[in-house]
Amino acid sequence: MKKLILLILALCCLMTGCSGAGAEPSSSPTQTGMARSASYAAAVSPSSTPAIPIINATAVIPELYQEKPIKPVGSCGVFLLCTDPVEQPQGSHYDAYTVDENGQLTLLDSQLFNNAYTIGSGRYHFNFSWVENSGIKVLTYESEDMNASFLYLSDSGSKSLFLLKEHLSNDGSTVYNYYPVLLDLYGDEIQDLLSNCKLGSISSISNIAISEDHTGMLIAQEGGALYYYDISNNVMYSLDELSGEPVKACTLAEDKIICWNQSASEYGNGNVGDYHFWYIDLGSFQRMEMPQLQSGSDTLPLRFAHLSGFSSTMYNERMFAGSPYALCTSGNGDCYVLDMDSWTLTPVSGYTMPASNLTCRGSFDGQRLLLEDLGNNSAYVLDYTTCLLLRLNVQDAESLSWFDFDTVLEQPRDGNYYLYHLGI
Repeated sequence: MKKLILLILALCCLMTGCSGAGAEPSSSPTQTGMARSASYAAAVSPSSTPAIPIINATAVIPELYQEKPIKPVGSCGVFLLCTDPVEQPQGSHYDAYTVDENGQLTLLDSQLFNNAYTIGSGRYHFNFSWVENSGIKVLTYESEDMNASFLYLSDSGSKSLFLLKEHLSNDGSTVYNYYPVLLDLYGDEIQDLLSNCKLGSISSISNIAISEDHTGMLIAQEGGALYYYDISNNVMYSLDELSGEPVKACTLAEDKIICWNQSASEYGNGNVGDYHFWYIDLGSFQRMEMPQLQSGSDTLPLRFAHLSGFSSTMYNERMFAGSPYALCTSGNGDCYVLDMDSWTLTPVSGYTMPASNLTCRGSFDGQRLLLEDLGNNSAYVLDYTTCLLLRLNVQDAESLSWFDFDTVLEQPRDGNYYLYHLGI
């Protein structure tokens, strides 16, 4: 009889799943030490969708370093520490630190640049200090007589893009603002990119983005008009004229400029059907139509959750040539990545987008998207190229930003910065 009773109890345990293993760890980060535990994946039942890997903070950096506050330079992977006794908006000197593989701050070597150049009919003084981190340059000091602005993330080897705040044409007839020049920080040489180009009425420049191979450049004028400058052949093209219709925004791909506008009002609801896409072939500079977007009937209608291109708006003094990817979602929360270069839709598995309280932040290289689900206090990173998701084990989904292209920074106001290195 005892054996029969034990057998019945064992069968009951198996049927009710009495084991407690496989529960998802708490989303509250630990506060002990400089780094949290290694990444782990949430356990799921065999019948559920694939688990989304969870990333814990790989480094914890105190907001006070050497008894002074540090501040991050977004998307550049650098913390700045002011060395002046009294901080000022201009003229302050900073030490720059990066984070090593052990989660410790490492001081970067600072270099001084001091030279003056005659460009057109003006004389321009460049006096600043700078550091380099993984090929990205960051200014740590600017003299008060600097009459040029540094454009972050515009580096190509030793050269970086600077924008002259005011530039008088050779004949003295036109004043240009945000006039682009390319400065070689090692060779002390400067290149006037538009010297052989007829700018015409393009004087109020509001945004610039140069191609990776430095053969072309997107230029935006205040008011929204967009242009492409063929640097190799010294030719300026109006994207509106090439397209035969207004261009709201665009993005640079390898051999084309992808353009779009909204057929509905500017304040439309973001439905994909309200947008019209085409591209300019950079070989012939002719407008080409996009083919019919292939999609199953169960995915339509779609709306854009995130679409970000080059326009007349500059984002925080960072160079951004637009992203060739966009995130779309259906009415039931299913997500799809739109690759505008190949013009294909790919589903994102394992994630249902909430109906509200979601903020999207694209990385400046256009390859990843940070999803801040404020309603559930959770955060995810979508890799556009693989359509795979990672979940970040954050404290506060409202305090996130991009630290560099592969790292998300959290500042939950507890006295620390938390870094989440994606490793993708």
